[in-house]
Amino acid sequence: MPRLAIKLEYCGKSFSGSQMQRAGVRTVQSELERCLGIFFRTGGLRIPVTLSGRTDAGVHADGQIAHFDIQESAVIASGLAPELSVDQLQRMCWALNGILAQDLSITSAKVAADRFHARYSAYRRTYVYRILNRPQRSALEHGQSCFVPAIIDVVSMQRASTAVIGTHDFSAFKSSNTDTTDCVCTVERSELLSLGEGKLEFWISADHFVYNMVRIIVGTLLDIGLGKRPETALSEALASKDRQQAGPTAPARGLCLKAVDYPTEFNYFAGEPVRTPDLLKKSGDLES
Repeated sequence: MPRLAIKLEYCGKSFSGSQMQRAGVRTVQSELERCLGIFFRTGGLRIPVTLSGRTDAGVHADGQIAHFDIQESAVIASGLAPELSVDQLQRMCWALNGILAQDLSITSAKVAADRFHARYSAYRRTYVYRILNRPQRSALEHGQSCFVPAIIDVVSMQRASTAVIGTHDFSAFKSSNTDTTDCVCTVERSELLSLGEGKLEFWISADHFVYNMVRIIVGTLLDIGLGKRPETALSEALASKDRQQAGPTAPARGLCLKAVDYPTEFNYFAGEPVRTPDLLKKSGDLES
């Protein structure tokens, strides 16, 4: 029974999150499992899909990873060769994307080790939150970024963003409707980039995240930028461990799961690097 690892991208606008819910609720997992059942001709039997992590309704991804196990008989029934070569996996992706709706795409597939687990084998995840800060909304970026028409102090937000780097208790940045008990996370990167023309991107990488952590950090940073909170607000909320001391939860539409990292033995998509704008200065100018 081969285990396959797949890389996904999706627009979260029309999904009620990534995880399977009750019947009739459209999620990334339910759509994937429906599609796999059709392609592998399972006769209605479910092929369980495990995602690397949960994304909420409205949240996007272009680096989500998942895995599933498939019987060799189902592989043959689908018309694929049992050895599942690179060409065969590419053909499978083409066929699956022909079944899936336009807002969900499988960008790559690899044969994985039996011990690989999309969620538990991961050691780091990276999110990017996009903000559009200009007087008028964008038709092209609608649903892909948080539109802020007011003037904001980007430099103060950039200075404040580094406060969460390191190992901390993020109790102040978790949603009040979650029962997560482990709120200690190690953040390796927390950086606000100015890309010019009012486009801002907040990049954050950590070993794990508590529920709504990134969106609450961004909401706090926006309050700082708008002058509603002092530049020290992020570090003060972090120290307080009190949700009431942090800012509001930023809208889901600006958030995207950018990458999931694994140890070398499970780094199946290493040849497909994340397009990160690290060559841009924080001022938005290109380096010479």
